[in-house]
Amino acid sequence: MGVYLRADSPYWWMHVEHAKHGERDKSTKIRIGQTPKARKATRAEAEKVYFATALRAGQVAQGIAPPLPTACVTLAAFVRDVYAAKLQTHRGKDREGEIVARWVRDLGHLPLDAITVEVIGPWRETRLSTPTTIRHFGGPKGKRHTFPLPSARTVNNEVGVLKQILNVAVKAKQLPASLIRGLPNLKVVKPKRHVMTHDEERKIQSALAPTDWAIFLTGLDTLARPSDVLDLRRADDHRETLYIRDPKNGTPLEVPVSRRLRAALDAVPVDPAEPEWYFPSRRKATSERTRVRTINKALKRACEATHVPYGRKVDGVCWHWATRRTGATRMLRQLGEQGIAVVQQIGGWKTVDVLLGIYRDVSTAEKRAAVETVAPPSTPRLRMVRKAQNR
Repeated sequence: MGVYLRADSPYWWMHVEHAKHGERDKSTKIRIGQTPKARKATRAEAEKVYFATALRAGQVAQGIAPPLPTACVTLAAFVRDVYAAKLQTHRGKDREGEIVARWVRDLGHLPLDAITVEVIGPWRETRLSTPTTIRHFGGPKGKRHTFPLPSARTVNNEVGVLKQILNVAVKAKQLPASLIRGLPNLKVVKPKRHVMTHDEERKIQSALAPTDWAIFLTGLDTLARPSDVLDLRRADDHRETLYIRDPKNGTPLEVPVSRRLRAALDAVPVDPAEPEWYFPSRRKATSERTRVRTINKALKRACEATHVPYGRKVDGVCWHWATRRTGATRMLRQLGEQGIAVVQQIGGWKTVDVLLGIYRDVSTAEKRAAVETVAPPSTPRLRMVRKAQNR
C-alpha cells in the first residue's frame, strides 16, 4: 500500500507489509503541507521513510537485518536538555523562545540528522501560507486572534534560529554536521525606511506624556535601542552622559546627553516604590519583549491622535526607525564624513557598513546635488547648485 493519507492526521502514513502485526501502519512523522508544491515534496520525503522502513522490515523477517545505528537525539530532546539553558543567556530570549517553541512543535519529533534542506523547503512553503491563530490571545480570558501571514523576512529569521540550534548541536558533538548549512534565504523585498521629520516629532511630543516623551527622546538623541532605554537606571545617569549597561553588541556604552534630553529626564519624577529605575511604569511586564510593546503602543496612540503615519507597512513612524535611524541620519547630515566614527561609537555599531547601509538615509536633495556634480565645472547649472550649497 505504501504511503497514504489519513483524515485525522497532519502527517503522511505508511503501510509496511512485512512488519509485525500491529506495527504495519504507522506515521512517517512528515507533515503533509498546505500547498500542492509542499505536498509533492513532503510525499517524496515520506516515501524515502517508507522504503527505508520496508527494507528494514524485510531484513528482519529474513533474519539478515544489520544492527541498528546509534540513534541521533531528537530536536525536542536537544532543546530540552541543552539549548534551553543556552537560550536563557541570549539578549532576545523572549522572541527567540517563541521561535524555538515553534520548531519543537513542528519538527521536535525528528532526529537532528533528519532535519535536511528537503524538510525545511516544504516547511517554509507551509509557514508562508498558514496564518497563526491563538485561541486565547493575551491570557486565559483573551479572545481568539489570527495573525496575518508571516513575511519572508520573518520566516528567514525563524530558519536562522534553527540553523543556530543545529550549530550548537554540532559543537556539542550531538550532530556530525548541520544538513541545512548554506540553505539560501527566501527573497525579501526591502521596505522603505522612514526618517522622521521635525514636524512629525513636534506633533508626537504634544501627544506623549512627559515620561513617554523622555523615553522616546532618549532613543532619538542617544540612538539607544528600546530595551536599553527601559533598562536605564538612575545610577547610570551621570548628567552629561548615560551609561548603557548591556547593549546588543555586548560592549557597554557611554553616550552623551543633549540639552533637551537633560531637561526631559529631569522632568521624570522618581517612583518611591522603585527609585532605582528611570521608567518603572513601563517595566511592569515580566518579559523584555512585552515591555517594549507598551512603549510601541504609546507611540502608536500618539501618532494616531496627531495624524502622523505609524508603522513600517505605511512608511510611517515607529520605534527604532523613528529614533535610532532618524537620530543617526540627522547626526551624519550635520557632521558629514568626519562624523561617521563619532556616530558609530554613540550607536554602538560594530562595523560602519551597518550604520551607512541601513541607518544612514540619503535625502532626495542630497542625491540631486550629487548628480549635478557630474557635469563640467563651467556649466551654469553647477555654478547655481554650488552657490545654493554655500548659502
